Amino acid sequence: MKSKVSITLICITSLTLFVLFGFSFPEPSGKDKVAWPLPPDPPRITYVMTIEKLRDMGVKKSFFRKVLEFVTGKEPEPKILRPSGVVSNGNGTVYIADTGLQVVHVFDFNNKKYRQLFKLENESVPARLLSPIGVALDKEENLYVSDSVLKKVFVFDKAGKFIYSIGINGEFGRPAGLALDISRKRLYITDVINQKIWVYDLKNQRLASFGGRGKDNGEFNFPTHIAIDSKGDLYITDSLNFRVQVVNPDGKFITTIGKIGNTIGTFSKPKGIGVDNEGHIYVVDNLYDTVQIFNRTGELLLNFGTHGSGKEGLWLPNGLYIDSEGYIFVADTYNERVQVFRYIK
Repeated sequence: MKSKVSITLICITSLTLFVLFGFSFPEPSGKDKVAWPLPPDPPRITYVMTIEKLRDMGVKKSFFRKVLEFVTGKEPEPKILRPSGVVSNGNGTVYIADTGLQVVHVFDFNNKKYRQLFKLENESVPARLLSPIGVALDKEENLYVSDSVLKKVFVFDKAGKFIYSIGINGEFGRPAGLALDISRKRLYITDVINQKIWVYDLKNQRLASFGGRGKDNGEFNFPTHIAIDSKGDLYITDSLNFRVQVVNPDGKFITTIGKIGNTIGTFSKPKGIGVDNEGHIYVVDNLYDTVQIFNRTGELLLNFGTHGSGKEGLWLPNGLYIDSEGYIFVADTYNERVQVFRYIK
């Protein structure tokens, strides 16, 4: 009886710790550890891991898989090809939009499971995704996926079953970045071609849109990605105006961050964007192959990542997402992987 009670207490304690602290990815140590800034300054960003294949979850190949690989000379396991967007549920499941394979990869590190989402049952369009770009999750873990070719946003439930689509034919020019405001029950969609942001509720009703082509405050020149902070303010990468625009939940202009340039602290091609729990703003620069971190006033705090294929390397990165545990996911597009970093408080 005593041993049963002890086991029960251990299980309850483990569950409590998991709920309180969420899922932790395994982090390297010793010579494999990479951090920014360099010593003697204390580290603020550390490299955690790379996501490319099933083995990155610790899933070992079976004997038959090894034989098949030997006989065919091919790698049979799924592999990321052209990641464009990424999101995490904060408990070890990572969703990666892959424009190359035309799927969304689902890596469940907690349960060591993998699946792909791409089927669009009962849609009056092709029966599969063609160009998944952006991804977002609501509190029920329904997944929202923008498709730039099909010009819609598709919604899948937690089990991966297609539910419905957002956007009537011809409404969106090229939907890309997605951001969900859970408290206001709003979905924000960047439209690269129409130079605006669409606003929908979570019952598939269009509420508003804002923006338009231009370089003035509140106007855009090819907006690509979007993020939301704890207050509901939106951060939009206004790529060919070489800046980030900050607007309130209703689209009213607040401020801009950054300008065109060829040094760190300026932008050449801003893409993915995220905001951490302390209000720091992370911006992927697609041509500089780095992530720059700013405060709300636009002051550069730090940058991490450099061109290359090593642990610290990025090559034409795109999407970025920061989860509730401080993990930073970067779609490292031309290295065919997602790089995972972590903010150290």
